[in-house]
Amino acid sequence: MTIPTPRSCLVHGPQGCGKTTNSKAIAKALGLAHVLDSWTPGQATPLLNTLVLTNAFEPNWHFKGRVLSFDQAMQLVDQQVAQP
Repeated sequence: MTIPTPRSCLVHGPQGCGKTTNSKAIAKALGLAHVLDSWTPGQATPLLNTLVLTNAFEPNWHFKGRVLSFDQAMQLVDQQVAQP
């Protein structure tokens, strides 16, 4: 039996909002092992097991996967911390 590898997830928010600072906690909450910081539209993107961080406006147009705002990602982190 194999464990499926999670698909990558993009988290976007303005510069200085805390994406990089909280990247380990966000990746853990999403079950991802790797982090790609400062992604820009058009740049190659890992499709599996990577948290992709960007401050690009409307990244949905360029990233074909799960996309969360920084606030949504932090809500997931908070939910994970609150669970016993």
